[in-house]
Formats: sequence, C-alpha cells, structure tokens
Amino acid sequence: MVSLKRYVWLIVLLIVGCAGTAPNILHVQAGPGGLSSKKEEVNDSSLSRKLTFGEVSIRPLQLGSSMEAQVIIQNTSKRDVIFEYRFIWYDAAGFELSTVTSWIPAYLTGKEARGFRSTAPGPNATNFKCMIRRPHSITDMGS
Repeated sequence: MVSLKRYVWLIVLLIVGCAGTAPNILHVQAGPGGLSSKKEEVNDSSLSRKLTFGEVSIRPLQLGSSMEAQVIIQNTSKRDVIFEYRFIWYDAAGFELSTVTSWIPAYLTGKEARGFRSTAPGPNATNFKCMIRRPHSITDMGS
C-alpha cells in the first residue's frame, strides 16, 4: 500500500516538473553612439550554466531610420544545446514596439558561439530585450 505521504511527493514532483521556467533576459539600452548599458537577468540557472550572453553590437540601418542589434550567445557546454529566443523592442518611454514576439527555435553545438540578430521595428526604438529559454512543446506568444 502506498502511503499518503508518497502521493503528496508525487504530486509535488509532477507540479514542479510541469511548471514552466521564466526565460533568461538580456536588457539592452541603446544610446546615440550605440550600446549604452546592458543588464542580464537569470531566471533559469540550469540554462545559464549552458548558454551565456556575450558581446552586443548595435548599428543604424539608415540615417534617421531603425537599427539592427546582434547578441552573441555562447554555448559553454560540450554538448549541443537546443533553445528558443526572441527580441522585444521598446521606445524611450518603455512601450513595446515589437510586432512579432513569437519564440524562434535555435541550437548551438558544443562550445559554439553565434550572433543572433533583430531589426528594430522603427526609428523610435531605444532598447530591447533578448530572451532565451528552454524549448517548449508549443511555441506561444506569451511568456
């Protein structure tokens, strides 16, 4: 006979296993000359042991037009890592400008580093977030 205590532990493990983890986020502020600040937010420590954010490059596309950003993501493990990423752009007041915020599947082979790019949706963009998370079975528009 299985005790009630074991059932409780099974339920707890099931809930923890099914719970989604929040993505790791790189907050980037762009100034007139390019990058002015960046701050990393780690919400999934297991993922942060495998993938890290590296160099950020920002360039204007045309004078007075939008800009393009590139974030280097490094696989620090020896194994291939599958993940999802997305960029969300904001204006100076903090309003979201992005029109597409779906998650994009990606992978990096062991010890590989690669740049992931996004173009600002317009000239009002001043900052963005680059977010990475473990793959989800259904890619949604939410968290």
